Amino acid sequence: MTQFSLLTPSSETWRYTGPFSRANRFKRIFPGFGIATVAFAGYCAYEHFFLKDDHHHGDAHH
Repeated sequence: MTQFSLLTPSSETWRYTGPFSRANRFKRIFPGFGIATVAFAGYCAYEHFFLKDDHHHGDAHH
């Protein structure tokens, strides 16, 4: 029995399941990206609804 015959498809499935699956590998490329996206969206919503824009002193453009 050679080493090549020991590498059957069933013995290789651990490489593509669990923490090694394609989705989990791509999730770990940018750690914290999801939290940062939610925080940025929350800040943009807060700025849009609660902060007043005091830069407009009239309708005239300079």
